[in-house]
Amino acid sequence: MEFINKDKNHFKYGVNEWTGEPNKPVFYTPEMAKRIRDIKKPDMSLQMDIVRYPDFLTIRLYEDNFLQYQGIKKEMVIDYVGKVKKLIESYGVRCELEGVPSARILRNN
Repeated sequence: MEFINKDKNHFKYGVNEWTGEPNKPVFYTPEMAKRIRDIKKPDMSLQMDIVRYPDFLTIRLYEDNFLQYQGIKKEMVIDYVGKVKKLIESYGVRCELEGVPSARILRNN
């Protein structure tokens, strides 16, 4: 029986604590940023950030901004965010979604 050699390149980015799988490299390049900007935004007032964490990138959306969309427009925003997520993942980078609560909620705590 052969044990897993954690010193090999297979695990050079660490191990995902939830799945036990090797972590993917985390990077955000100018090429990725350009390709994201090439995807047509459904609305110019959409506030969205790409944030780098040690183990993954996240698409950060703001609740106050997202709540302004209704019906078809909201579906278009969700579709756009999905396309951005798939594009980032196509580079082999793990990508998650992150929501920032409304300022009203933060003030009340």
